[in-house]
Amino acid sequence: SRRQRQMCIRDRVCSDKTGTLTENRMTVTDIYSHKRMLKPNELKNVHLIENFCINSTADIQFEGQQMKFIGNPTECALLAAVRQNGSDYTAVRETMEVLHVYPFSSELKYMTTVIDGGDGIEVFAKGSPEKIMDMCSMAEAEREKAVRQITEFQEKARRVIGFAHRTMKPIDEYEKDRQVLEKEMVFDGFAAIADPIRGDVYEAVKRCSHAGIELKILTGDNIVTATVIAEELGILDEDHIAVESQEVETLSEEEFLEKIKHVRVIARSTPVIKMRVVKALKSQGSVVAVTGDGINDAPALKHADVGIAMGITGTEVSKEASDIVLLDDSFSTIVKAVQWGRGIYENFQRFIQFQLTVNLSSVIVVLASILAGFTAPFSALQLLWINIIMDGPPALTLGLEPIRGDLMEQKPTPRNTGIVSKSMLSRIVVNGVYISCVFMAQHWGNFLGGNQEEMPTILFTLFVVFQLFNALNSRE
Repeated sequence: SRRQRQMCIRDRVCSDKTGTLTENRMTVTDIYSHKRMLKPNELKNVHLIENFCINSTADIQFEGQQMKFIGNPTECALLAAVRQNGSDYTAVRETMEVLHVYPFSSELKYMTTVIDGGDGIEVFAKGSPEKIMDMCSMAEAEREKAVRQITEFQEKARRVIGFAHRTMKPIDEYEKDRQVLEKEMVFDGFAAIADPIRGDVYEAVKRCSHAGIELKILTGDNIVTATVIAEELGILDEDHIAVESQEVETLSEEEFLEKIKHVRVIARSTPVIKMRVVKALKSQGSVVAVTGDGINDAPALKHADVGIAMGITGTEVSKEASDIVLLDDSFSTIVKAVQWGRGIYENFQRFIQFQLTVNLSSVIVVLASILAGFTAPFSALQLLWINIIMDGPPALTLGLEPIRGDLMEQKPTPRNTGIVSKSMLSRIVVNGVYISCVFMAQHWGNFLGGNQEEMPTILFTLFVVFQLFNALNSRE
């Protein structure tokens, strides 16, 4: 039925995890080095310390005792871990000459930096632990132990970053010989980084569900970490699953459209996948909002119905491509914006319904009175009174009606629905005709019992009182 189809309509918010659902307060909790677990202040592995410091574009400033992160929060957390160890990352950077940097790539999930090692060069790689270990020569037992430790932290919703290095002879062209650099490396270990979920996100996600808004998490984290976060937020169930991007990127368009209905989390997501998800959801009739903070997110932000950039961690490109910039980077702010948007939409409808009912009934009673042979029911002054005094203040009040708490219990409005809905139009017609019928009944039958001299005042007052009731009807 039509009602059932409307109930199935859902808006979608495609959100990143880090900084939007979480606090973006990255902290290194544990470090795996030389086959054992350490706390940051126990770290002695020189290669790991150099990798933390050199293979990074971030910086930290201090305002009193407070640390201010500048750049990527994950890299900043690693620099803070170096500081806990008693090392000065700026001093480490000054002693080393960077020859070449392969920046972090959303597709590759790692970055590499080449430095001058005197007699040769040193190569530092940092990124997804699976990708990093694939570059390294490791004994099977060592690899299995590292994987077990990594999985254990991922199941605790920790972000895990792997590190490796290699010392070798200089090469001629870094751009062409990257594959030569990134093989037979030494696995130095990994860092487990905590980023707790924002306290207000749990309630915000519940409100989204009640409002018919489906949350999809598109994150660069691995499937284990992403699944733990999603389960903690309660967005996975028997019918909705988490997948890795490689599971869906090779699907045909028809298969992708069918699959995406049941996918709530895409791990190791790339900008291409995010863009494809947006297009698929829009083709299904959903209104799609997308959050993003990087340059690569700009196409998806631009193509979405509502692009939402991060005001704190977002790049200028993402902000320019978006429709909304979140000053606090919080998902709960998006939910508040949805509530306010729905409230303003309803106030528009209240305003329009009131005005059109007044105008419709005015036209009908004037025409009906003239056609019935009566004199015009209103003088010019009375019409001005109705249009200025009786229309203006009530309509303005309806347009400023406070936002109601039950808005987030309602289902989304279909994207092709006009601001004057069919139900509104029927109410406008029924109310306008009803007012006109009672007005003309007084004209013909004089059921209020006034004499001929009092009739213009009675008709005017009757019409004005009806408009007061019309305002109360429109309000509800």
